[in-house]
Amino acid sequence: MSYLYAFFGFFLIACGAVAVDLAGSQARTALITGAIGGLLGLMAGHFLNRGKRWGFILGAAEAGLLTLLLAWRAATYFIRLLQDVRQSQQAMDTQTAGMAFLLTTAMLIIALLTFTVSIMFGKQVLRETR
Repeated sequence: MSYLYAFFGFFLIACGAVAVDLAGSQARTALITGAIGGLLGLMAGHFLNRGKRWGFILGAAEAGLLTLLLAWRAATYFIRLLQDVRQSQQAMDTQTAGMAFLLTTAMLIIALLTFTVSIMFGKQVLRETR
């Protein structure tokens, strides 16, 4: 489980960096979400690997909260993408909105999978940690 949280942390940091590379200064929220979420995921993985119960609680809570946050953000990006496709004649606006939607959706899927695995193995991890 600790390796899952570490992977989740690295993935969030990488997604934040890719968002900044693709969208530039418009991706400030993706960078903040990726950096803070990634560091929390790495910290949860590290302390869970050391046998600390609160590392699991931190990782599961983070995955659950990010699932909600990223679902909201993916929905707003999807609505913005639909509006851009309908109204905009510039391909760059649609491309930026589409990339933001895809990146946010990828982060949402990984957060949801991490949260699901955390719930599935929660009893076992809580029994084995102190």
